[in-house]
Amino acid sequence: MVQTLTQTLLTGAHPPEELQRGTLKLRGSHTIPNSTHHPDLDTKGYQVVKGVVPREKAAEYVDRIYKWLESFGTGFKADDKSTWHIDQLPAFHRGGLYNRYGVGHEQFVWDIRGEEALINEFVKIWGTAELLVSFERTDGINVTLPLPAEELAGQRSAPWPHVDQSPNRRYKHCVQGIMNLEQNGPQDGGLRVLEGSIQYYNEFFEAFKHEMPEEGWTWRDAAWYKDYHLQWFFDRGCKWVKVEADPGDLILWDSRTIHYGALAEGDRPRIATYVCYKPVSDLQPEMKEVRKIAAEQYISTTHDPLMFRMTGSKIDAQAMENERQEPLVKPVLTDRMQQLAGLKDY
Repeated sequence: MVQTLTQTLLTGAHPPEELQRGTLKLRGSHTIPNSTHHPDLDTKGYQVVKGVVPREKAAEYVDRIYKWLESFGTGFKADDKSTWHIDQLPAFHRGGLYNRYGVGHEQFVWDIRGEEALINEFVKIWGTAELLVSFERTDGINVTLPLPAEELAGQRSAPWPHVDQSPNRRYKHCVQGIMNLEQNGPQDGGLRVLEGSIQYYNEFFEAFKHEMPEEGWTWRDAAWYKDYHLQWFFDRGCKWVKVEADPGDLILWDSRTIHYGALAEGDRPRIATYVCYKPVSDLQPEMKEVRKIAAEQYISTTHDPLMFRMTGSKIDAQAMENERQEPLVKPVLTDRMQQLAGLKDY
């Protein structure tokens, strides 16, 4: 079963539906997430946790990310804004999502995942320190530069309002995070949430049940919203909010919250990494070996640490010539990081 499942995921396919259904009822003792420390998650759908990483440490991570971008030799120089153009950057998604090149396993990404203060915020959410972390490719890292508008035409600039949860999961299933590393104000690009939409998550899929496919709602953890869907939320008082954060702040959002990444409109870049942790006790046995293979072979995954598909440069079609498939600086993992990766038992 494990070998077959791994082969399936190596094609970029989603896990079999019966496995995805199996996550409907979480196992173990951590099935009731704790909102005491993050009350806005249940009402607004998001929360900003201040000063999780010291500003000086955040600045060091920014420097390492810029050095990583410069390592591609495409002409980008962090200290020369005349090089801040799309043709002088490695291929990216949307406004600034870098989710290929083994970036999900770069040492600087693992160092961020291993920040104890960051991990502790998810310990508060799930009520356990025994967590697994995703090897995020879906988003990976984000460097949204204030590029000329004409260079970001089309899909790169269009909003894509969505949730990262299956319509079949009508409960708190996943909390995602952004480790914010640079000053992020109203014009700097970044997370936009439809504040309050989480409270209408279940009601929406009942109200629009007539749009459900014959086979039923997908078990894939994603749902997209059209303009008339959004109007339904606006009519109930929901509003778009650009989430603002200082260097070192952690942004959390419930996967049922409608959101997307906005472009930079000012003159400052947005720099961040994505993090997501969930209890190891809820991992289905079939996925344990798959996680191990992904970690050992520097393969990225989608956002959920427990139910995911493999992605990235080793899995998806090539995005640029001679595309790097493994991290530039292969990670040396501490014992704690190995536990988070699923390489070492708790």
